[in-house]
Amino acid sequence: MSAYQAAGDRMSALDAAFLYLERSGQLLHVAGIYTVEGRLDFEQLMRDLDARLHLIPRYTQRVVPVPLSLAHPTWEPDPAFDIHHHVLSHTLKPPGDDAQLAKLAARIFAQPLTRARPLWEVHLIDGYRGDRSALVCKVHHCMIDGVSGVQILNVMFDPSPKPAPVPRPEVVLEAPPLPSSSTRLIRGARHTVMGGLHTARAVANLLRKPRRALAEIGAATDAVMELGRIVLGPKPSTPFNGHVGVLRNLTWTGFSLNQVKAIKNRLGGTVNDVILATITAALRAYLVGHGHRPDRMELRAMVPVNVRSPNEHLKLGNRVSMMMAPLPIGILDPVERLHQVRTAMALLKESGQAGRMNRMIELIDVLPPTLQRVVAQLQMAAAPINTICTNVPGPPVSIYVQGKRLGTLVPLVPLAQGVGLAFAILSYADTLTIGITADAALVPDCDRFAELLQSGLEELRLVAGVEHPEPRGSVRPERQRRIQAVPSQVA
Repeated sequence: MSAYQAAGDRMSALDAAFLYLERSGQLLHVAGIYTVEGRLDFEQLMRDLDARLHLIPRYTQRVVPVPLSLAHPTWEPDPAFDIHHHVLSHTLKPPGDDAQLAKLAARIFAQPLTRARPLWEVHLIDGYRGDRSALVCKVHHCMIDGVSGVQILNVMFDPSPKPAPVPRPEVVLEAPPLPSSSTRLIRGARHTVMGGLHTARAVANLLRKPRRALAEIGAATDAVMELGRIVLGPKPSTPFNGHVGVLRNLTWTGFSLNQVKAIKNRLGGTVNDVILATITAALRAYLVGHGHRPDRMELRAMVPVNVRSPNEHLKLGNRVSMMMAPLPIGILDPVERLHQVRTAMALLKESGQAGRMNRMIELIDVLPPTLQRVVAQLQMAAAPINTICTNVPGPPVSIYVQGKRLGTLVPLVPLAQGVGLAFAILSYADTLTIGITADAALVPDCDRFAELLQSGLEELRLVAGVEHPEPRGSVRPERQRRIQAVPSQVA
């Protein structure tokens, strides 16, 4: 099913913020490393992706700014689109292990996307573990958030080794020339004026209903006060909070999803609580290993929250709010640490912090675009966070490319200036993978986090009395074993 992404679509305030805030040391694209259980053919990969682009038109559109920043940029079809600019190939030298893959992926991740083209790339890496391939996919954050990014996976890849043919486009239209500067200026001015009139009408209608107006004023005040509390909150000093440069280190580690669920069933909380407690344990161990005393210390993590409704499937862009999660690294006992994380997250959800932050985003959207840019920069500079932790449910069953199963899906998120360490969590089939992005200067020993995260979950497993899971093959539930009965997810 094709996603509706019309030419001339104007960016939302949140999408545009990811574009405006990008600078050296703060490249705001997301990425994924996907290992393949076999070797891929480069030419076929290009053909397969090219055949699916009509299902995600945004992938053939580029960002077109408005003169004088009178309005946010629009998405316009790229008349010079060439898939050869977006699908690239590399080869690892033997033995092609995970460390080599991580080093190459870090180099790719540290390079900016060219704004004169659609903001995505797919890198095919051959020589992984000898005769296998891997993919590194990059997409700018102004195009997708975590949830829409996972939905795109179901378009790019297949639900079975022998999928149904990809549907052809009903009509193939040649991309028109990009709009001229004067056209963009006129459209932008019209959009800003119409937006102002819409806001004025909304305010006038609200004033006719005093009770509702007071409720809206109260909600807006709560949102502003919540932002103030966050900005004025304490942020402990750590080795990974400092000036973020241009180089990156990457690593990852995986867990059994069933084991994580068993731990939360025994000890209480959610899968996300168990993972946050595991990350907290790893951060504590890392700081202790660097000579810091974490006693009575609490770090702050920005945790994105999905606010996308069920009917927004494959609607690209960002539909997220956020919560500020406390990470109690001062607690030594793993059960008490999990209890504190679980309690804090429950209180944050009950307090409606994510809703108030979403209201703050809506308030900022009312401002003129030039002011929105300034406010976004101030918010980013003032945010007192130590790290980023984002958790997105991935495909629940195996997915395939060229008939070969994707083995591991590693999610990667960008760093913000001053925040040199970030964790991205993605479930896939019966596994859960944490991808770690780090500034190369602030966290030169980033690879230690793979072991520290494993140790953190092992502590919880032991106290919960959960057995080690037995090694299993790829997840092939009944509906996936009956391949002929499964329609392609791109149909």
